[in-house]
Amino acid sequence: MDETQRGKAYEATPQHRPKRSRSNSCLQIFASVLGGLVIFNLCMTIIFIAYYADARAKAIESNQTPPKPLELLQTVIPIPAATVKPPTGVVTILLMGTDARPNELNTPSRTDTMMIARVDFDRKTAKLLSIPRDVWVAIPNLKSYGVTEDRINSAYFYGEAFNVKGGGAKVAMDTVTLNFGIPIDHYAVINFQGFVKVVDALGGIDLNVPTAIYDPEFPTDDYKTMIFSVKAGQQHLDGITALRYARTRHQDSDTERIKRQQLVLLAIRDKALSVNAVVRIPEVYNAMLGSFNTDLSLPTLISYGVSGQQIDRANIKTYAIDYSMLISWTTPQGASVLIPDRARIAPVVKEFLSP
Repeated sequence: MDETQRGKAYEATPQHRPKRSRSNSCLQIFASVLGGLVIFNLCMTIIFIAYYADARAKAIESNQTPPKPLELLQTVIPIPAATVKPPTGVVTILLMGTDARPNELNTPSRTDTMMIARVDFDRKTAKLLSIPRDVWVAIPNLKSYGVTEDRINSAYFYGEAFNVKGGGAKVAMDTVTLNFGIPIDHYAVINFQGFVKVVDALGGIDLNVPTAIYDPEFPTDDYKTMIFSVKAGQQHLDGITALRYARTRHQDSDTERIKRQQLVLLAIRDKALSVNAVVRIPEVYNAMLGSFNTDLSLPTLISYGVSGQQIDRANIKTYAIDYSMLISWTTPQGASVLIPDRARIAPVVKEFLSP
């Protein structure tokens, strides 16, 4: 598939996008936060929000009055959380952040961020592995569309644009497994706008910035640039600042950007544990609408949520495929990409998959 064909694919029309029912998408919207953040101890109240969103959407579709949140809460978890049967074994979830701008929310998007969360419920440990977006990899199951390889951040886009079975999430999951030998059980996707709204709904995050940031060419939504800066040390970041901090990379590299993304994710986890989520139900509910997608079911989330609270921050480890494991290469079309050095990546994957 040449660059011209890929450009046309990026202009995919609405009929190329997978169709999802309204009621299912509402459950998925809220489930995805749990799929991505509950893994790192997100409180059980957010699980209720997932349940409430689904119930509310079904009531509206049936022309019924939506239930009141606090009334429904008493029917969601009628027994103490401690009595809920905990999950066992290991689960891996592919966490993705799409790069759609406000005017692109209804079109297929690439993944600006890609992390794999691995949770061992028996040992009460969790791990995060980040993959740079410009890694050039084989992309499976798309040969009939003229696609056999590309940047890894394009896998999700192609699955959505060509409306393949399972959508972009399935293509992205299969791409990760094919190229890095990591089996993926579930996925969770969030767009930029949803990320900003969720952080703001939580009241912002507190982050110890290790190195001051000064980026004079940070990209804006109108395809221009701006100066973005953050001082080193303890900082309180609102949603848009947290997003910019997680995305900036002109000052250093994509490897350092990955580290910032991991810091932000863990800071969100810390804030979610520290706030009174019941009080923030309306804000979080509105923030999540239309921003998330996941394949995790509500019963599974309840089980994960209870056990996720028992994972101590000290037992969450982070990993990354960095530039020492990648080789710079320019494609025949002139694009700068990164070729994975399998021999150097293998030990990192082995460590990530180990107990």
